[in-house]
Amino acid sequence: MSLAAKSVEKKTFTWFATFLVLVAGTFSFFQLGHLEDPEFTVKKASIITPYPGASAEEVEMEVTDRIEQAVQQMSQVK
Repeated sequence: MSLAAKSVEKKTFTWFATFLVLVAGTFSFFQLGHLEDPEFTVKKASIITPYPGASAEEVEMEVTDRIEQAVQQMSQVK
């Protein structure tokens, strides 16, 4: 006999098994994690160097390049 024939023959067991699977699935669904956006570490940094009255080239040469070189020498930065 096939599974379909057995399930029609044993209706009570089939309904009980179906109910049991639905209850277990519903219970499992509500036990799942509820984080919409999981936490993660952003590994970026921005360095802003205001230099009033200076042109972009002057800020780059006098401030930004020196800061970038110092940061790149740090062992924690890849």
